[in-house]
Order: sequence, then structure tokens, then C-alpha cells
Amino acid sequence: MIRIAPAAITRLWSRASDNLRATIMTMGSIVLFSVMLTNLKLIGTRIPMTEILLIRQLIVSLLIIQFFGSDLRSALRTNHPGLQILRGLFSFGSQLTQFVALLYIPLAEVTALSFSQVIFITIAAAVILRETVDWRRWLAAIAGFAGMVVMMLPASGGVINAFALMALSSGLFGAGVSITIRSMAATEPTMTIMLYQSIILCIFYAAPAACWWIWPTSSEWWRLIQIGVVGTIAQYLFTRGCQIGEASALAPLEFSRLLIATLVGYFVFLEIPSPTTLLGATIIIASTGYAVRHNA
Repeated sequence: MIRIAPAAITRLWSRASDNLRATIMTMGSIVLFSVMLTNLKLIGTRIPMTEILLIRQLIVSLLIIQFFGSDLRSALRTNHPGLQILRGLFSFGSQLTQFVALLYIPLAEVTALSFSQVIFITIAAAVILRETVDWRRWLAAIAGFAGMVVMMLPASGGVINAFALMALSSGLFGAGVSITIRSMAATEPTMTIMLYQSIILCIFYAAPAACWWIWPTSSEWWRLIQIGVVGTIAQYLFTRGCQIGEASALAPLEFSRLLIATLVGYFVFLEIPSPTTLLGATIIIASTGYAVRHNA
């Protein structure tokens, strides 16, 4: 058995490019977010969505406060209060639209529709952030989007319902989240960005959660804790990845969410993928692999 010393791992990590490190962080966040979404879909049919999301954000807040300890005042110090609020609003729109849609349409379809953010991110990276988006990244993004369209053909049947539109709009809000994080990358600590988001989301979720509150069972509490803890780690990796990597470089990696969602839908929710779904997944695997290699 081959063992790699922690020091060797640290050296390899320090020598890696920013985009490669951001790629690894983003892929880790994608896997953990999939675990969170699975738990959310399992309990979301009985517990109101705003209640689930409020409990999740409270757990996130507690973990972040524990991280800062008595130095909470420094955690709230920010050079971009406007961008922090804007990022929180984008997160609210992205979360609520995606998670509500998750309860009414298949997991793979929700994930596929949310990939509209890849095109939005690539365009915004070039126009707003002034990043250089070379033809390879445009190719990876377009190829991944084409794979998403192929996967969507049997699911939508040419008609997009209201919940599908909600999933689609989550992609636009998600792009706003990525771009605002990147805009604050130089001056704002990762935990500060997460703390502001959590505070803003708690404010928005508190009133509707109180109005339609349903006490969770012991098993539901366990899943809610998993949602909060796993979601916090995933959010940290995602935020940190957005800070150190170029937005246009990371955007194509989002398509790997669809592969994981298809597997979860099959093994957990008995959603059998069609031939076109498998074809689209193949295209997405190729575009994601190309993006990872190019980022290295």
C-alpha cells in the first residue's frame, strides 16, 4: 500500500496553480452539495422548505461563530457591505427557487436546468470581471450546455412548467453569487462572506418558517443536522474556490453536478435515466474532464 506523507501533500498543494486548487475545492463542494440535496429531498415533502433552510442557516451561523470565537467583531468587518448584501440576496433567490423546484420535478432535471448559470458566469466573467475567456473555456461551457440540452429532451417534452422555470432562474441567481464572491476575493475572508450570507438568509427565512412551522421527528432532526453541517463545509469549499480561481475556469465544472444527480436519482429515488440522458452525461463528462485538464 502506497502512503503519501502529509508534508508531500502540502508541497503538491502549494505548487498547484490557483485554478487547479480551485477546481479540487469546487469538485469537493459539488459532492457534498449532492449529499445535502439528497437529504433535503427526502424530508422536504413534510417539512416546509423555509423551515429546513432556516435551520440549515442557523447551523451554519453557529459553526462560523464557533470558528471565530470571541473575535466576532472582526468577522463582521467588511470593505464591501453592499456586495455582501447583494450576494446574500442572490443566495436567497438561488436557494429558494432551486430547492422548491426540487420537490416537484426530478433531481436530474432540476440540476440540468440550473446549469444555465454556466453561460451566465462565462459572460459575466468577460463583461463584468474583465477576465480573459479563451476559446477553450467557451468550448467547454458550450459543450457542457449542449449535453444539458440533450439530457433535458425527454424530461421537458418541449414544455417547461412553472417549477422548471424556477430551477432555470436559480441558475441566474447562482451566477450572481459566483460573480459577487469573485469581486470580493481580494479583501474579504471566506468566513466573513459566509457569515454575512447566513445572517441575511436567516432574516428572510425566519418569518415564513415561523408561520408554517412543523416540529421535525428525531430522524428528521438528524437529517437536518446533516444538511447544516455538510452544507457548511460545501459552502466553504465553494466560496474559497470562487475566491482563488477564475470564474470562467470553474464554470464548466458545474456540469458534473448533473452526473451525480443522475446517479442519486437512480439509486435513491428510483429515477431511471433514458438513453438521451446517458448521451448527455457522456458529453458532460468529456467537457468537465477537458476543463480540469486545461485548469491544470
